[in-house]
Amino acid sequence: MIRRGLAIACCLLLAPAVVSAKGDDTPSGYVFSVTVESAEQLNVVLNRAEDLRELFDPEQHSRIAVVLHGNELRLFQKGQASLNQSVVDRARMLDQDNIIDIKACQTMMRTLQIEQEELPSFIEQVPFAPAEVRRLQSEQGFTSL
Repeated sequence: MIRRGLAIACCLLLAPAVVSAKGDDTPSGYVFSVTVESAEQLNVVLNRAEDLRELFDPEQHSRIAVVLHGNELRLFQKGQASLNQSVVDRARMLDQDNIIDIKACQTMMRTLQIEQEELPSFIEQVPFAPAEVRRLQSEQGFTSL
């Protein structure tokens, strides 16, 4: 799992701009499907997203969608958030700075017995992670990495 997190993080740094699937010159975004097991692994992904501040201008390139659909959702759960406050704060900051959009899979939330109100409000909840990835690709021209 660490390798997957590192691979995602490397893609965040190396990903080139993509032209919209609609054929215009509006840049598309990227969607990352993330499943990691620990705060440390999620921090690797968030560290790379922070590095993008110098390389990535959300005004020129659409935002990066990070779709969470694994045990990392527990890190944001209200009862656990105080234990993982630095990760939660970093994710919130990146979201507020328009670097990333964080989305949580409600299907996995049910599996993990996480109630909707247990996640912070900055995390958008989506019904099913694979469907959200497909929607972003087909409707908004996002590239999946």
